[in-house]
Amino acid sequence: MSPEWNRVSRAVARTGALLALLLTIASPVMHSQTCTTQAKMSVAIRTGLSDAALNLAQSIQDGDAVKVQAATIAEFSSASAFAPTAALVQSTSAMVASDTLRVTQVYELDARARRSGDTSDADFSCALTGTTSETDFSISGLPPGLYGFAMVEATGDRPWLLSFLLRQDDDNWKLAGFYPRTRTAAGHDGLWYWTSARAHAKAKELWLAWVFYGEADELLRPANFATSTNLDRLRSEQHAAAPPELIGGIGPDNPLVVKAGDSNGAAAGAEYRFTSIAAAGSGDSKQLNLILHVRADNLNDSAAAKARSNAAAKALLDAHKELRQGLHSVWVFADSAGHEPLVTEQTISDIP
Repeated sequence: MSPEWNRVSRAVARTGALLALLLTIASPVMHSQTCTTQAKMSVAIRTGLSDAALNLAQSIQDGDAVKVQAATIAEFSSASAFAPTAALVQSTSAMVASDTLRVTQVYELDARARRSGDTSDADFSCALTGTTSETDFSISGLPPGLYGFAMVEATGDRPWLLSFLLRQDDDNWKLAGFYPRTRTAAGHDGLWYWTSARAHAKAKELWLAWVFYGEADELLRPANFATSTNLDRLRSEQHAAAPPELIGGIGPDNPLVVKAGDSNGAAAGAEYRFTSIAAAGSGDSKQLNLILHVRADNLNDSAAAKARSNAAAKALLDAHKELRQGLHSVWVFADSAGHEPLVTEQTISDIP
């Protein structure tokens, strides 16, 4: 199975491909880092970061991976190291081909005081001028250097945000990480999902609120290592409104156990262990889908595993019927150690 959503999700997963290589340089010594917002940085730094980010965004829009590779830091510009980013450039190009590009925010991240081999998180707190708000970055294992983080809005029928981690090399800003993210799902942006999550929480539809809060977070943050005062507030709201079963979190070590009811036919009474419950937009951003990860003991019999995944999805939807609202399909990732996940998809309206 190679569904569009799965293809795009894998492409987006590659956004950390360049940054992940930074983690191979290690030693446990802590050093301070500083952040300068665009209102306070020098004109030369601000212009350099903005121009570099816009040039990269334009090359990505054109699908010109060769030009992007030429503007990448040396550690990641060899053919083998750059290959995942080249694939990401092509997949992103198709999403933003006719969009209008505009640099909306840049930050200067000074990590020159760090030592080579430092595996600690490089933490940057960026207070926004004239407000009590701030944007924070926590980048694991960042090598020493002068960095910038730049965000480029791609505005069109399906808005995207193209974010870049840049490093200054020989007075040039070069690519050290690329993080494209869609800004909408099912025709709605992150603020809409945040507002809707509050409404569902007020109506005591806590499971749907949980999913919508998570989608709002996904659409509003520019990269996994970035947060802000507003995002912290969103996450606090999500935790406060969490269903009792999810207050302690959910994961491989603390799965959510759901038992199938009598309406689940032959699967009645079976137990399913969910390790993740979230949502994700489809590749064309026209739908919002429920994404479930469920523990599987055996994937050797694919037909039986798919039937079990379908039964697991029905068991969860039967237990929490509000999850049938506002979601198009349910994707189940059956996870078993030593195997690639087995992915199944069902349209929610087709699940009895």
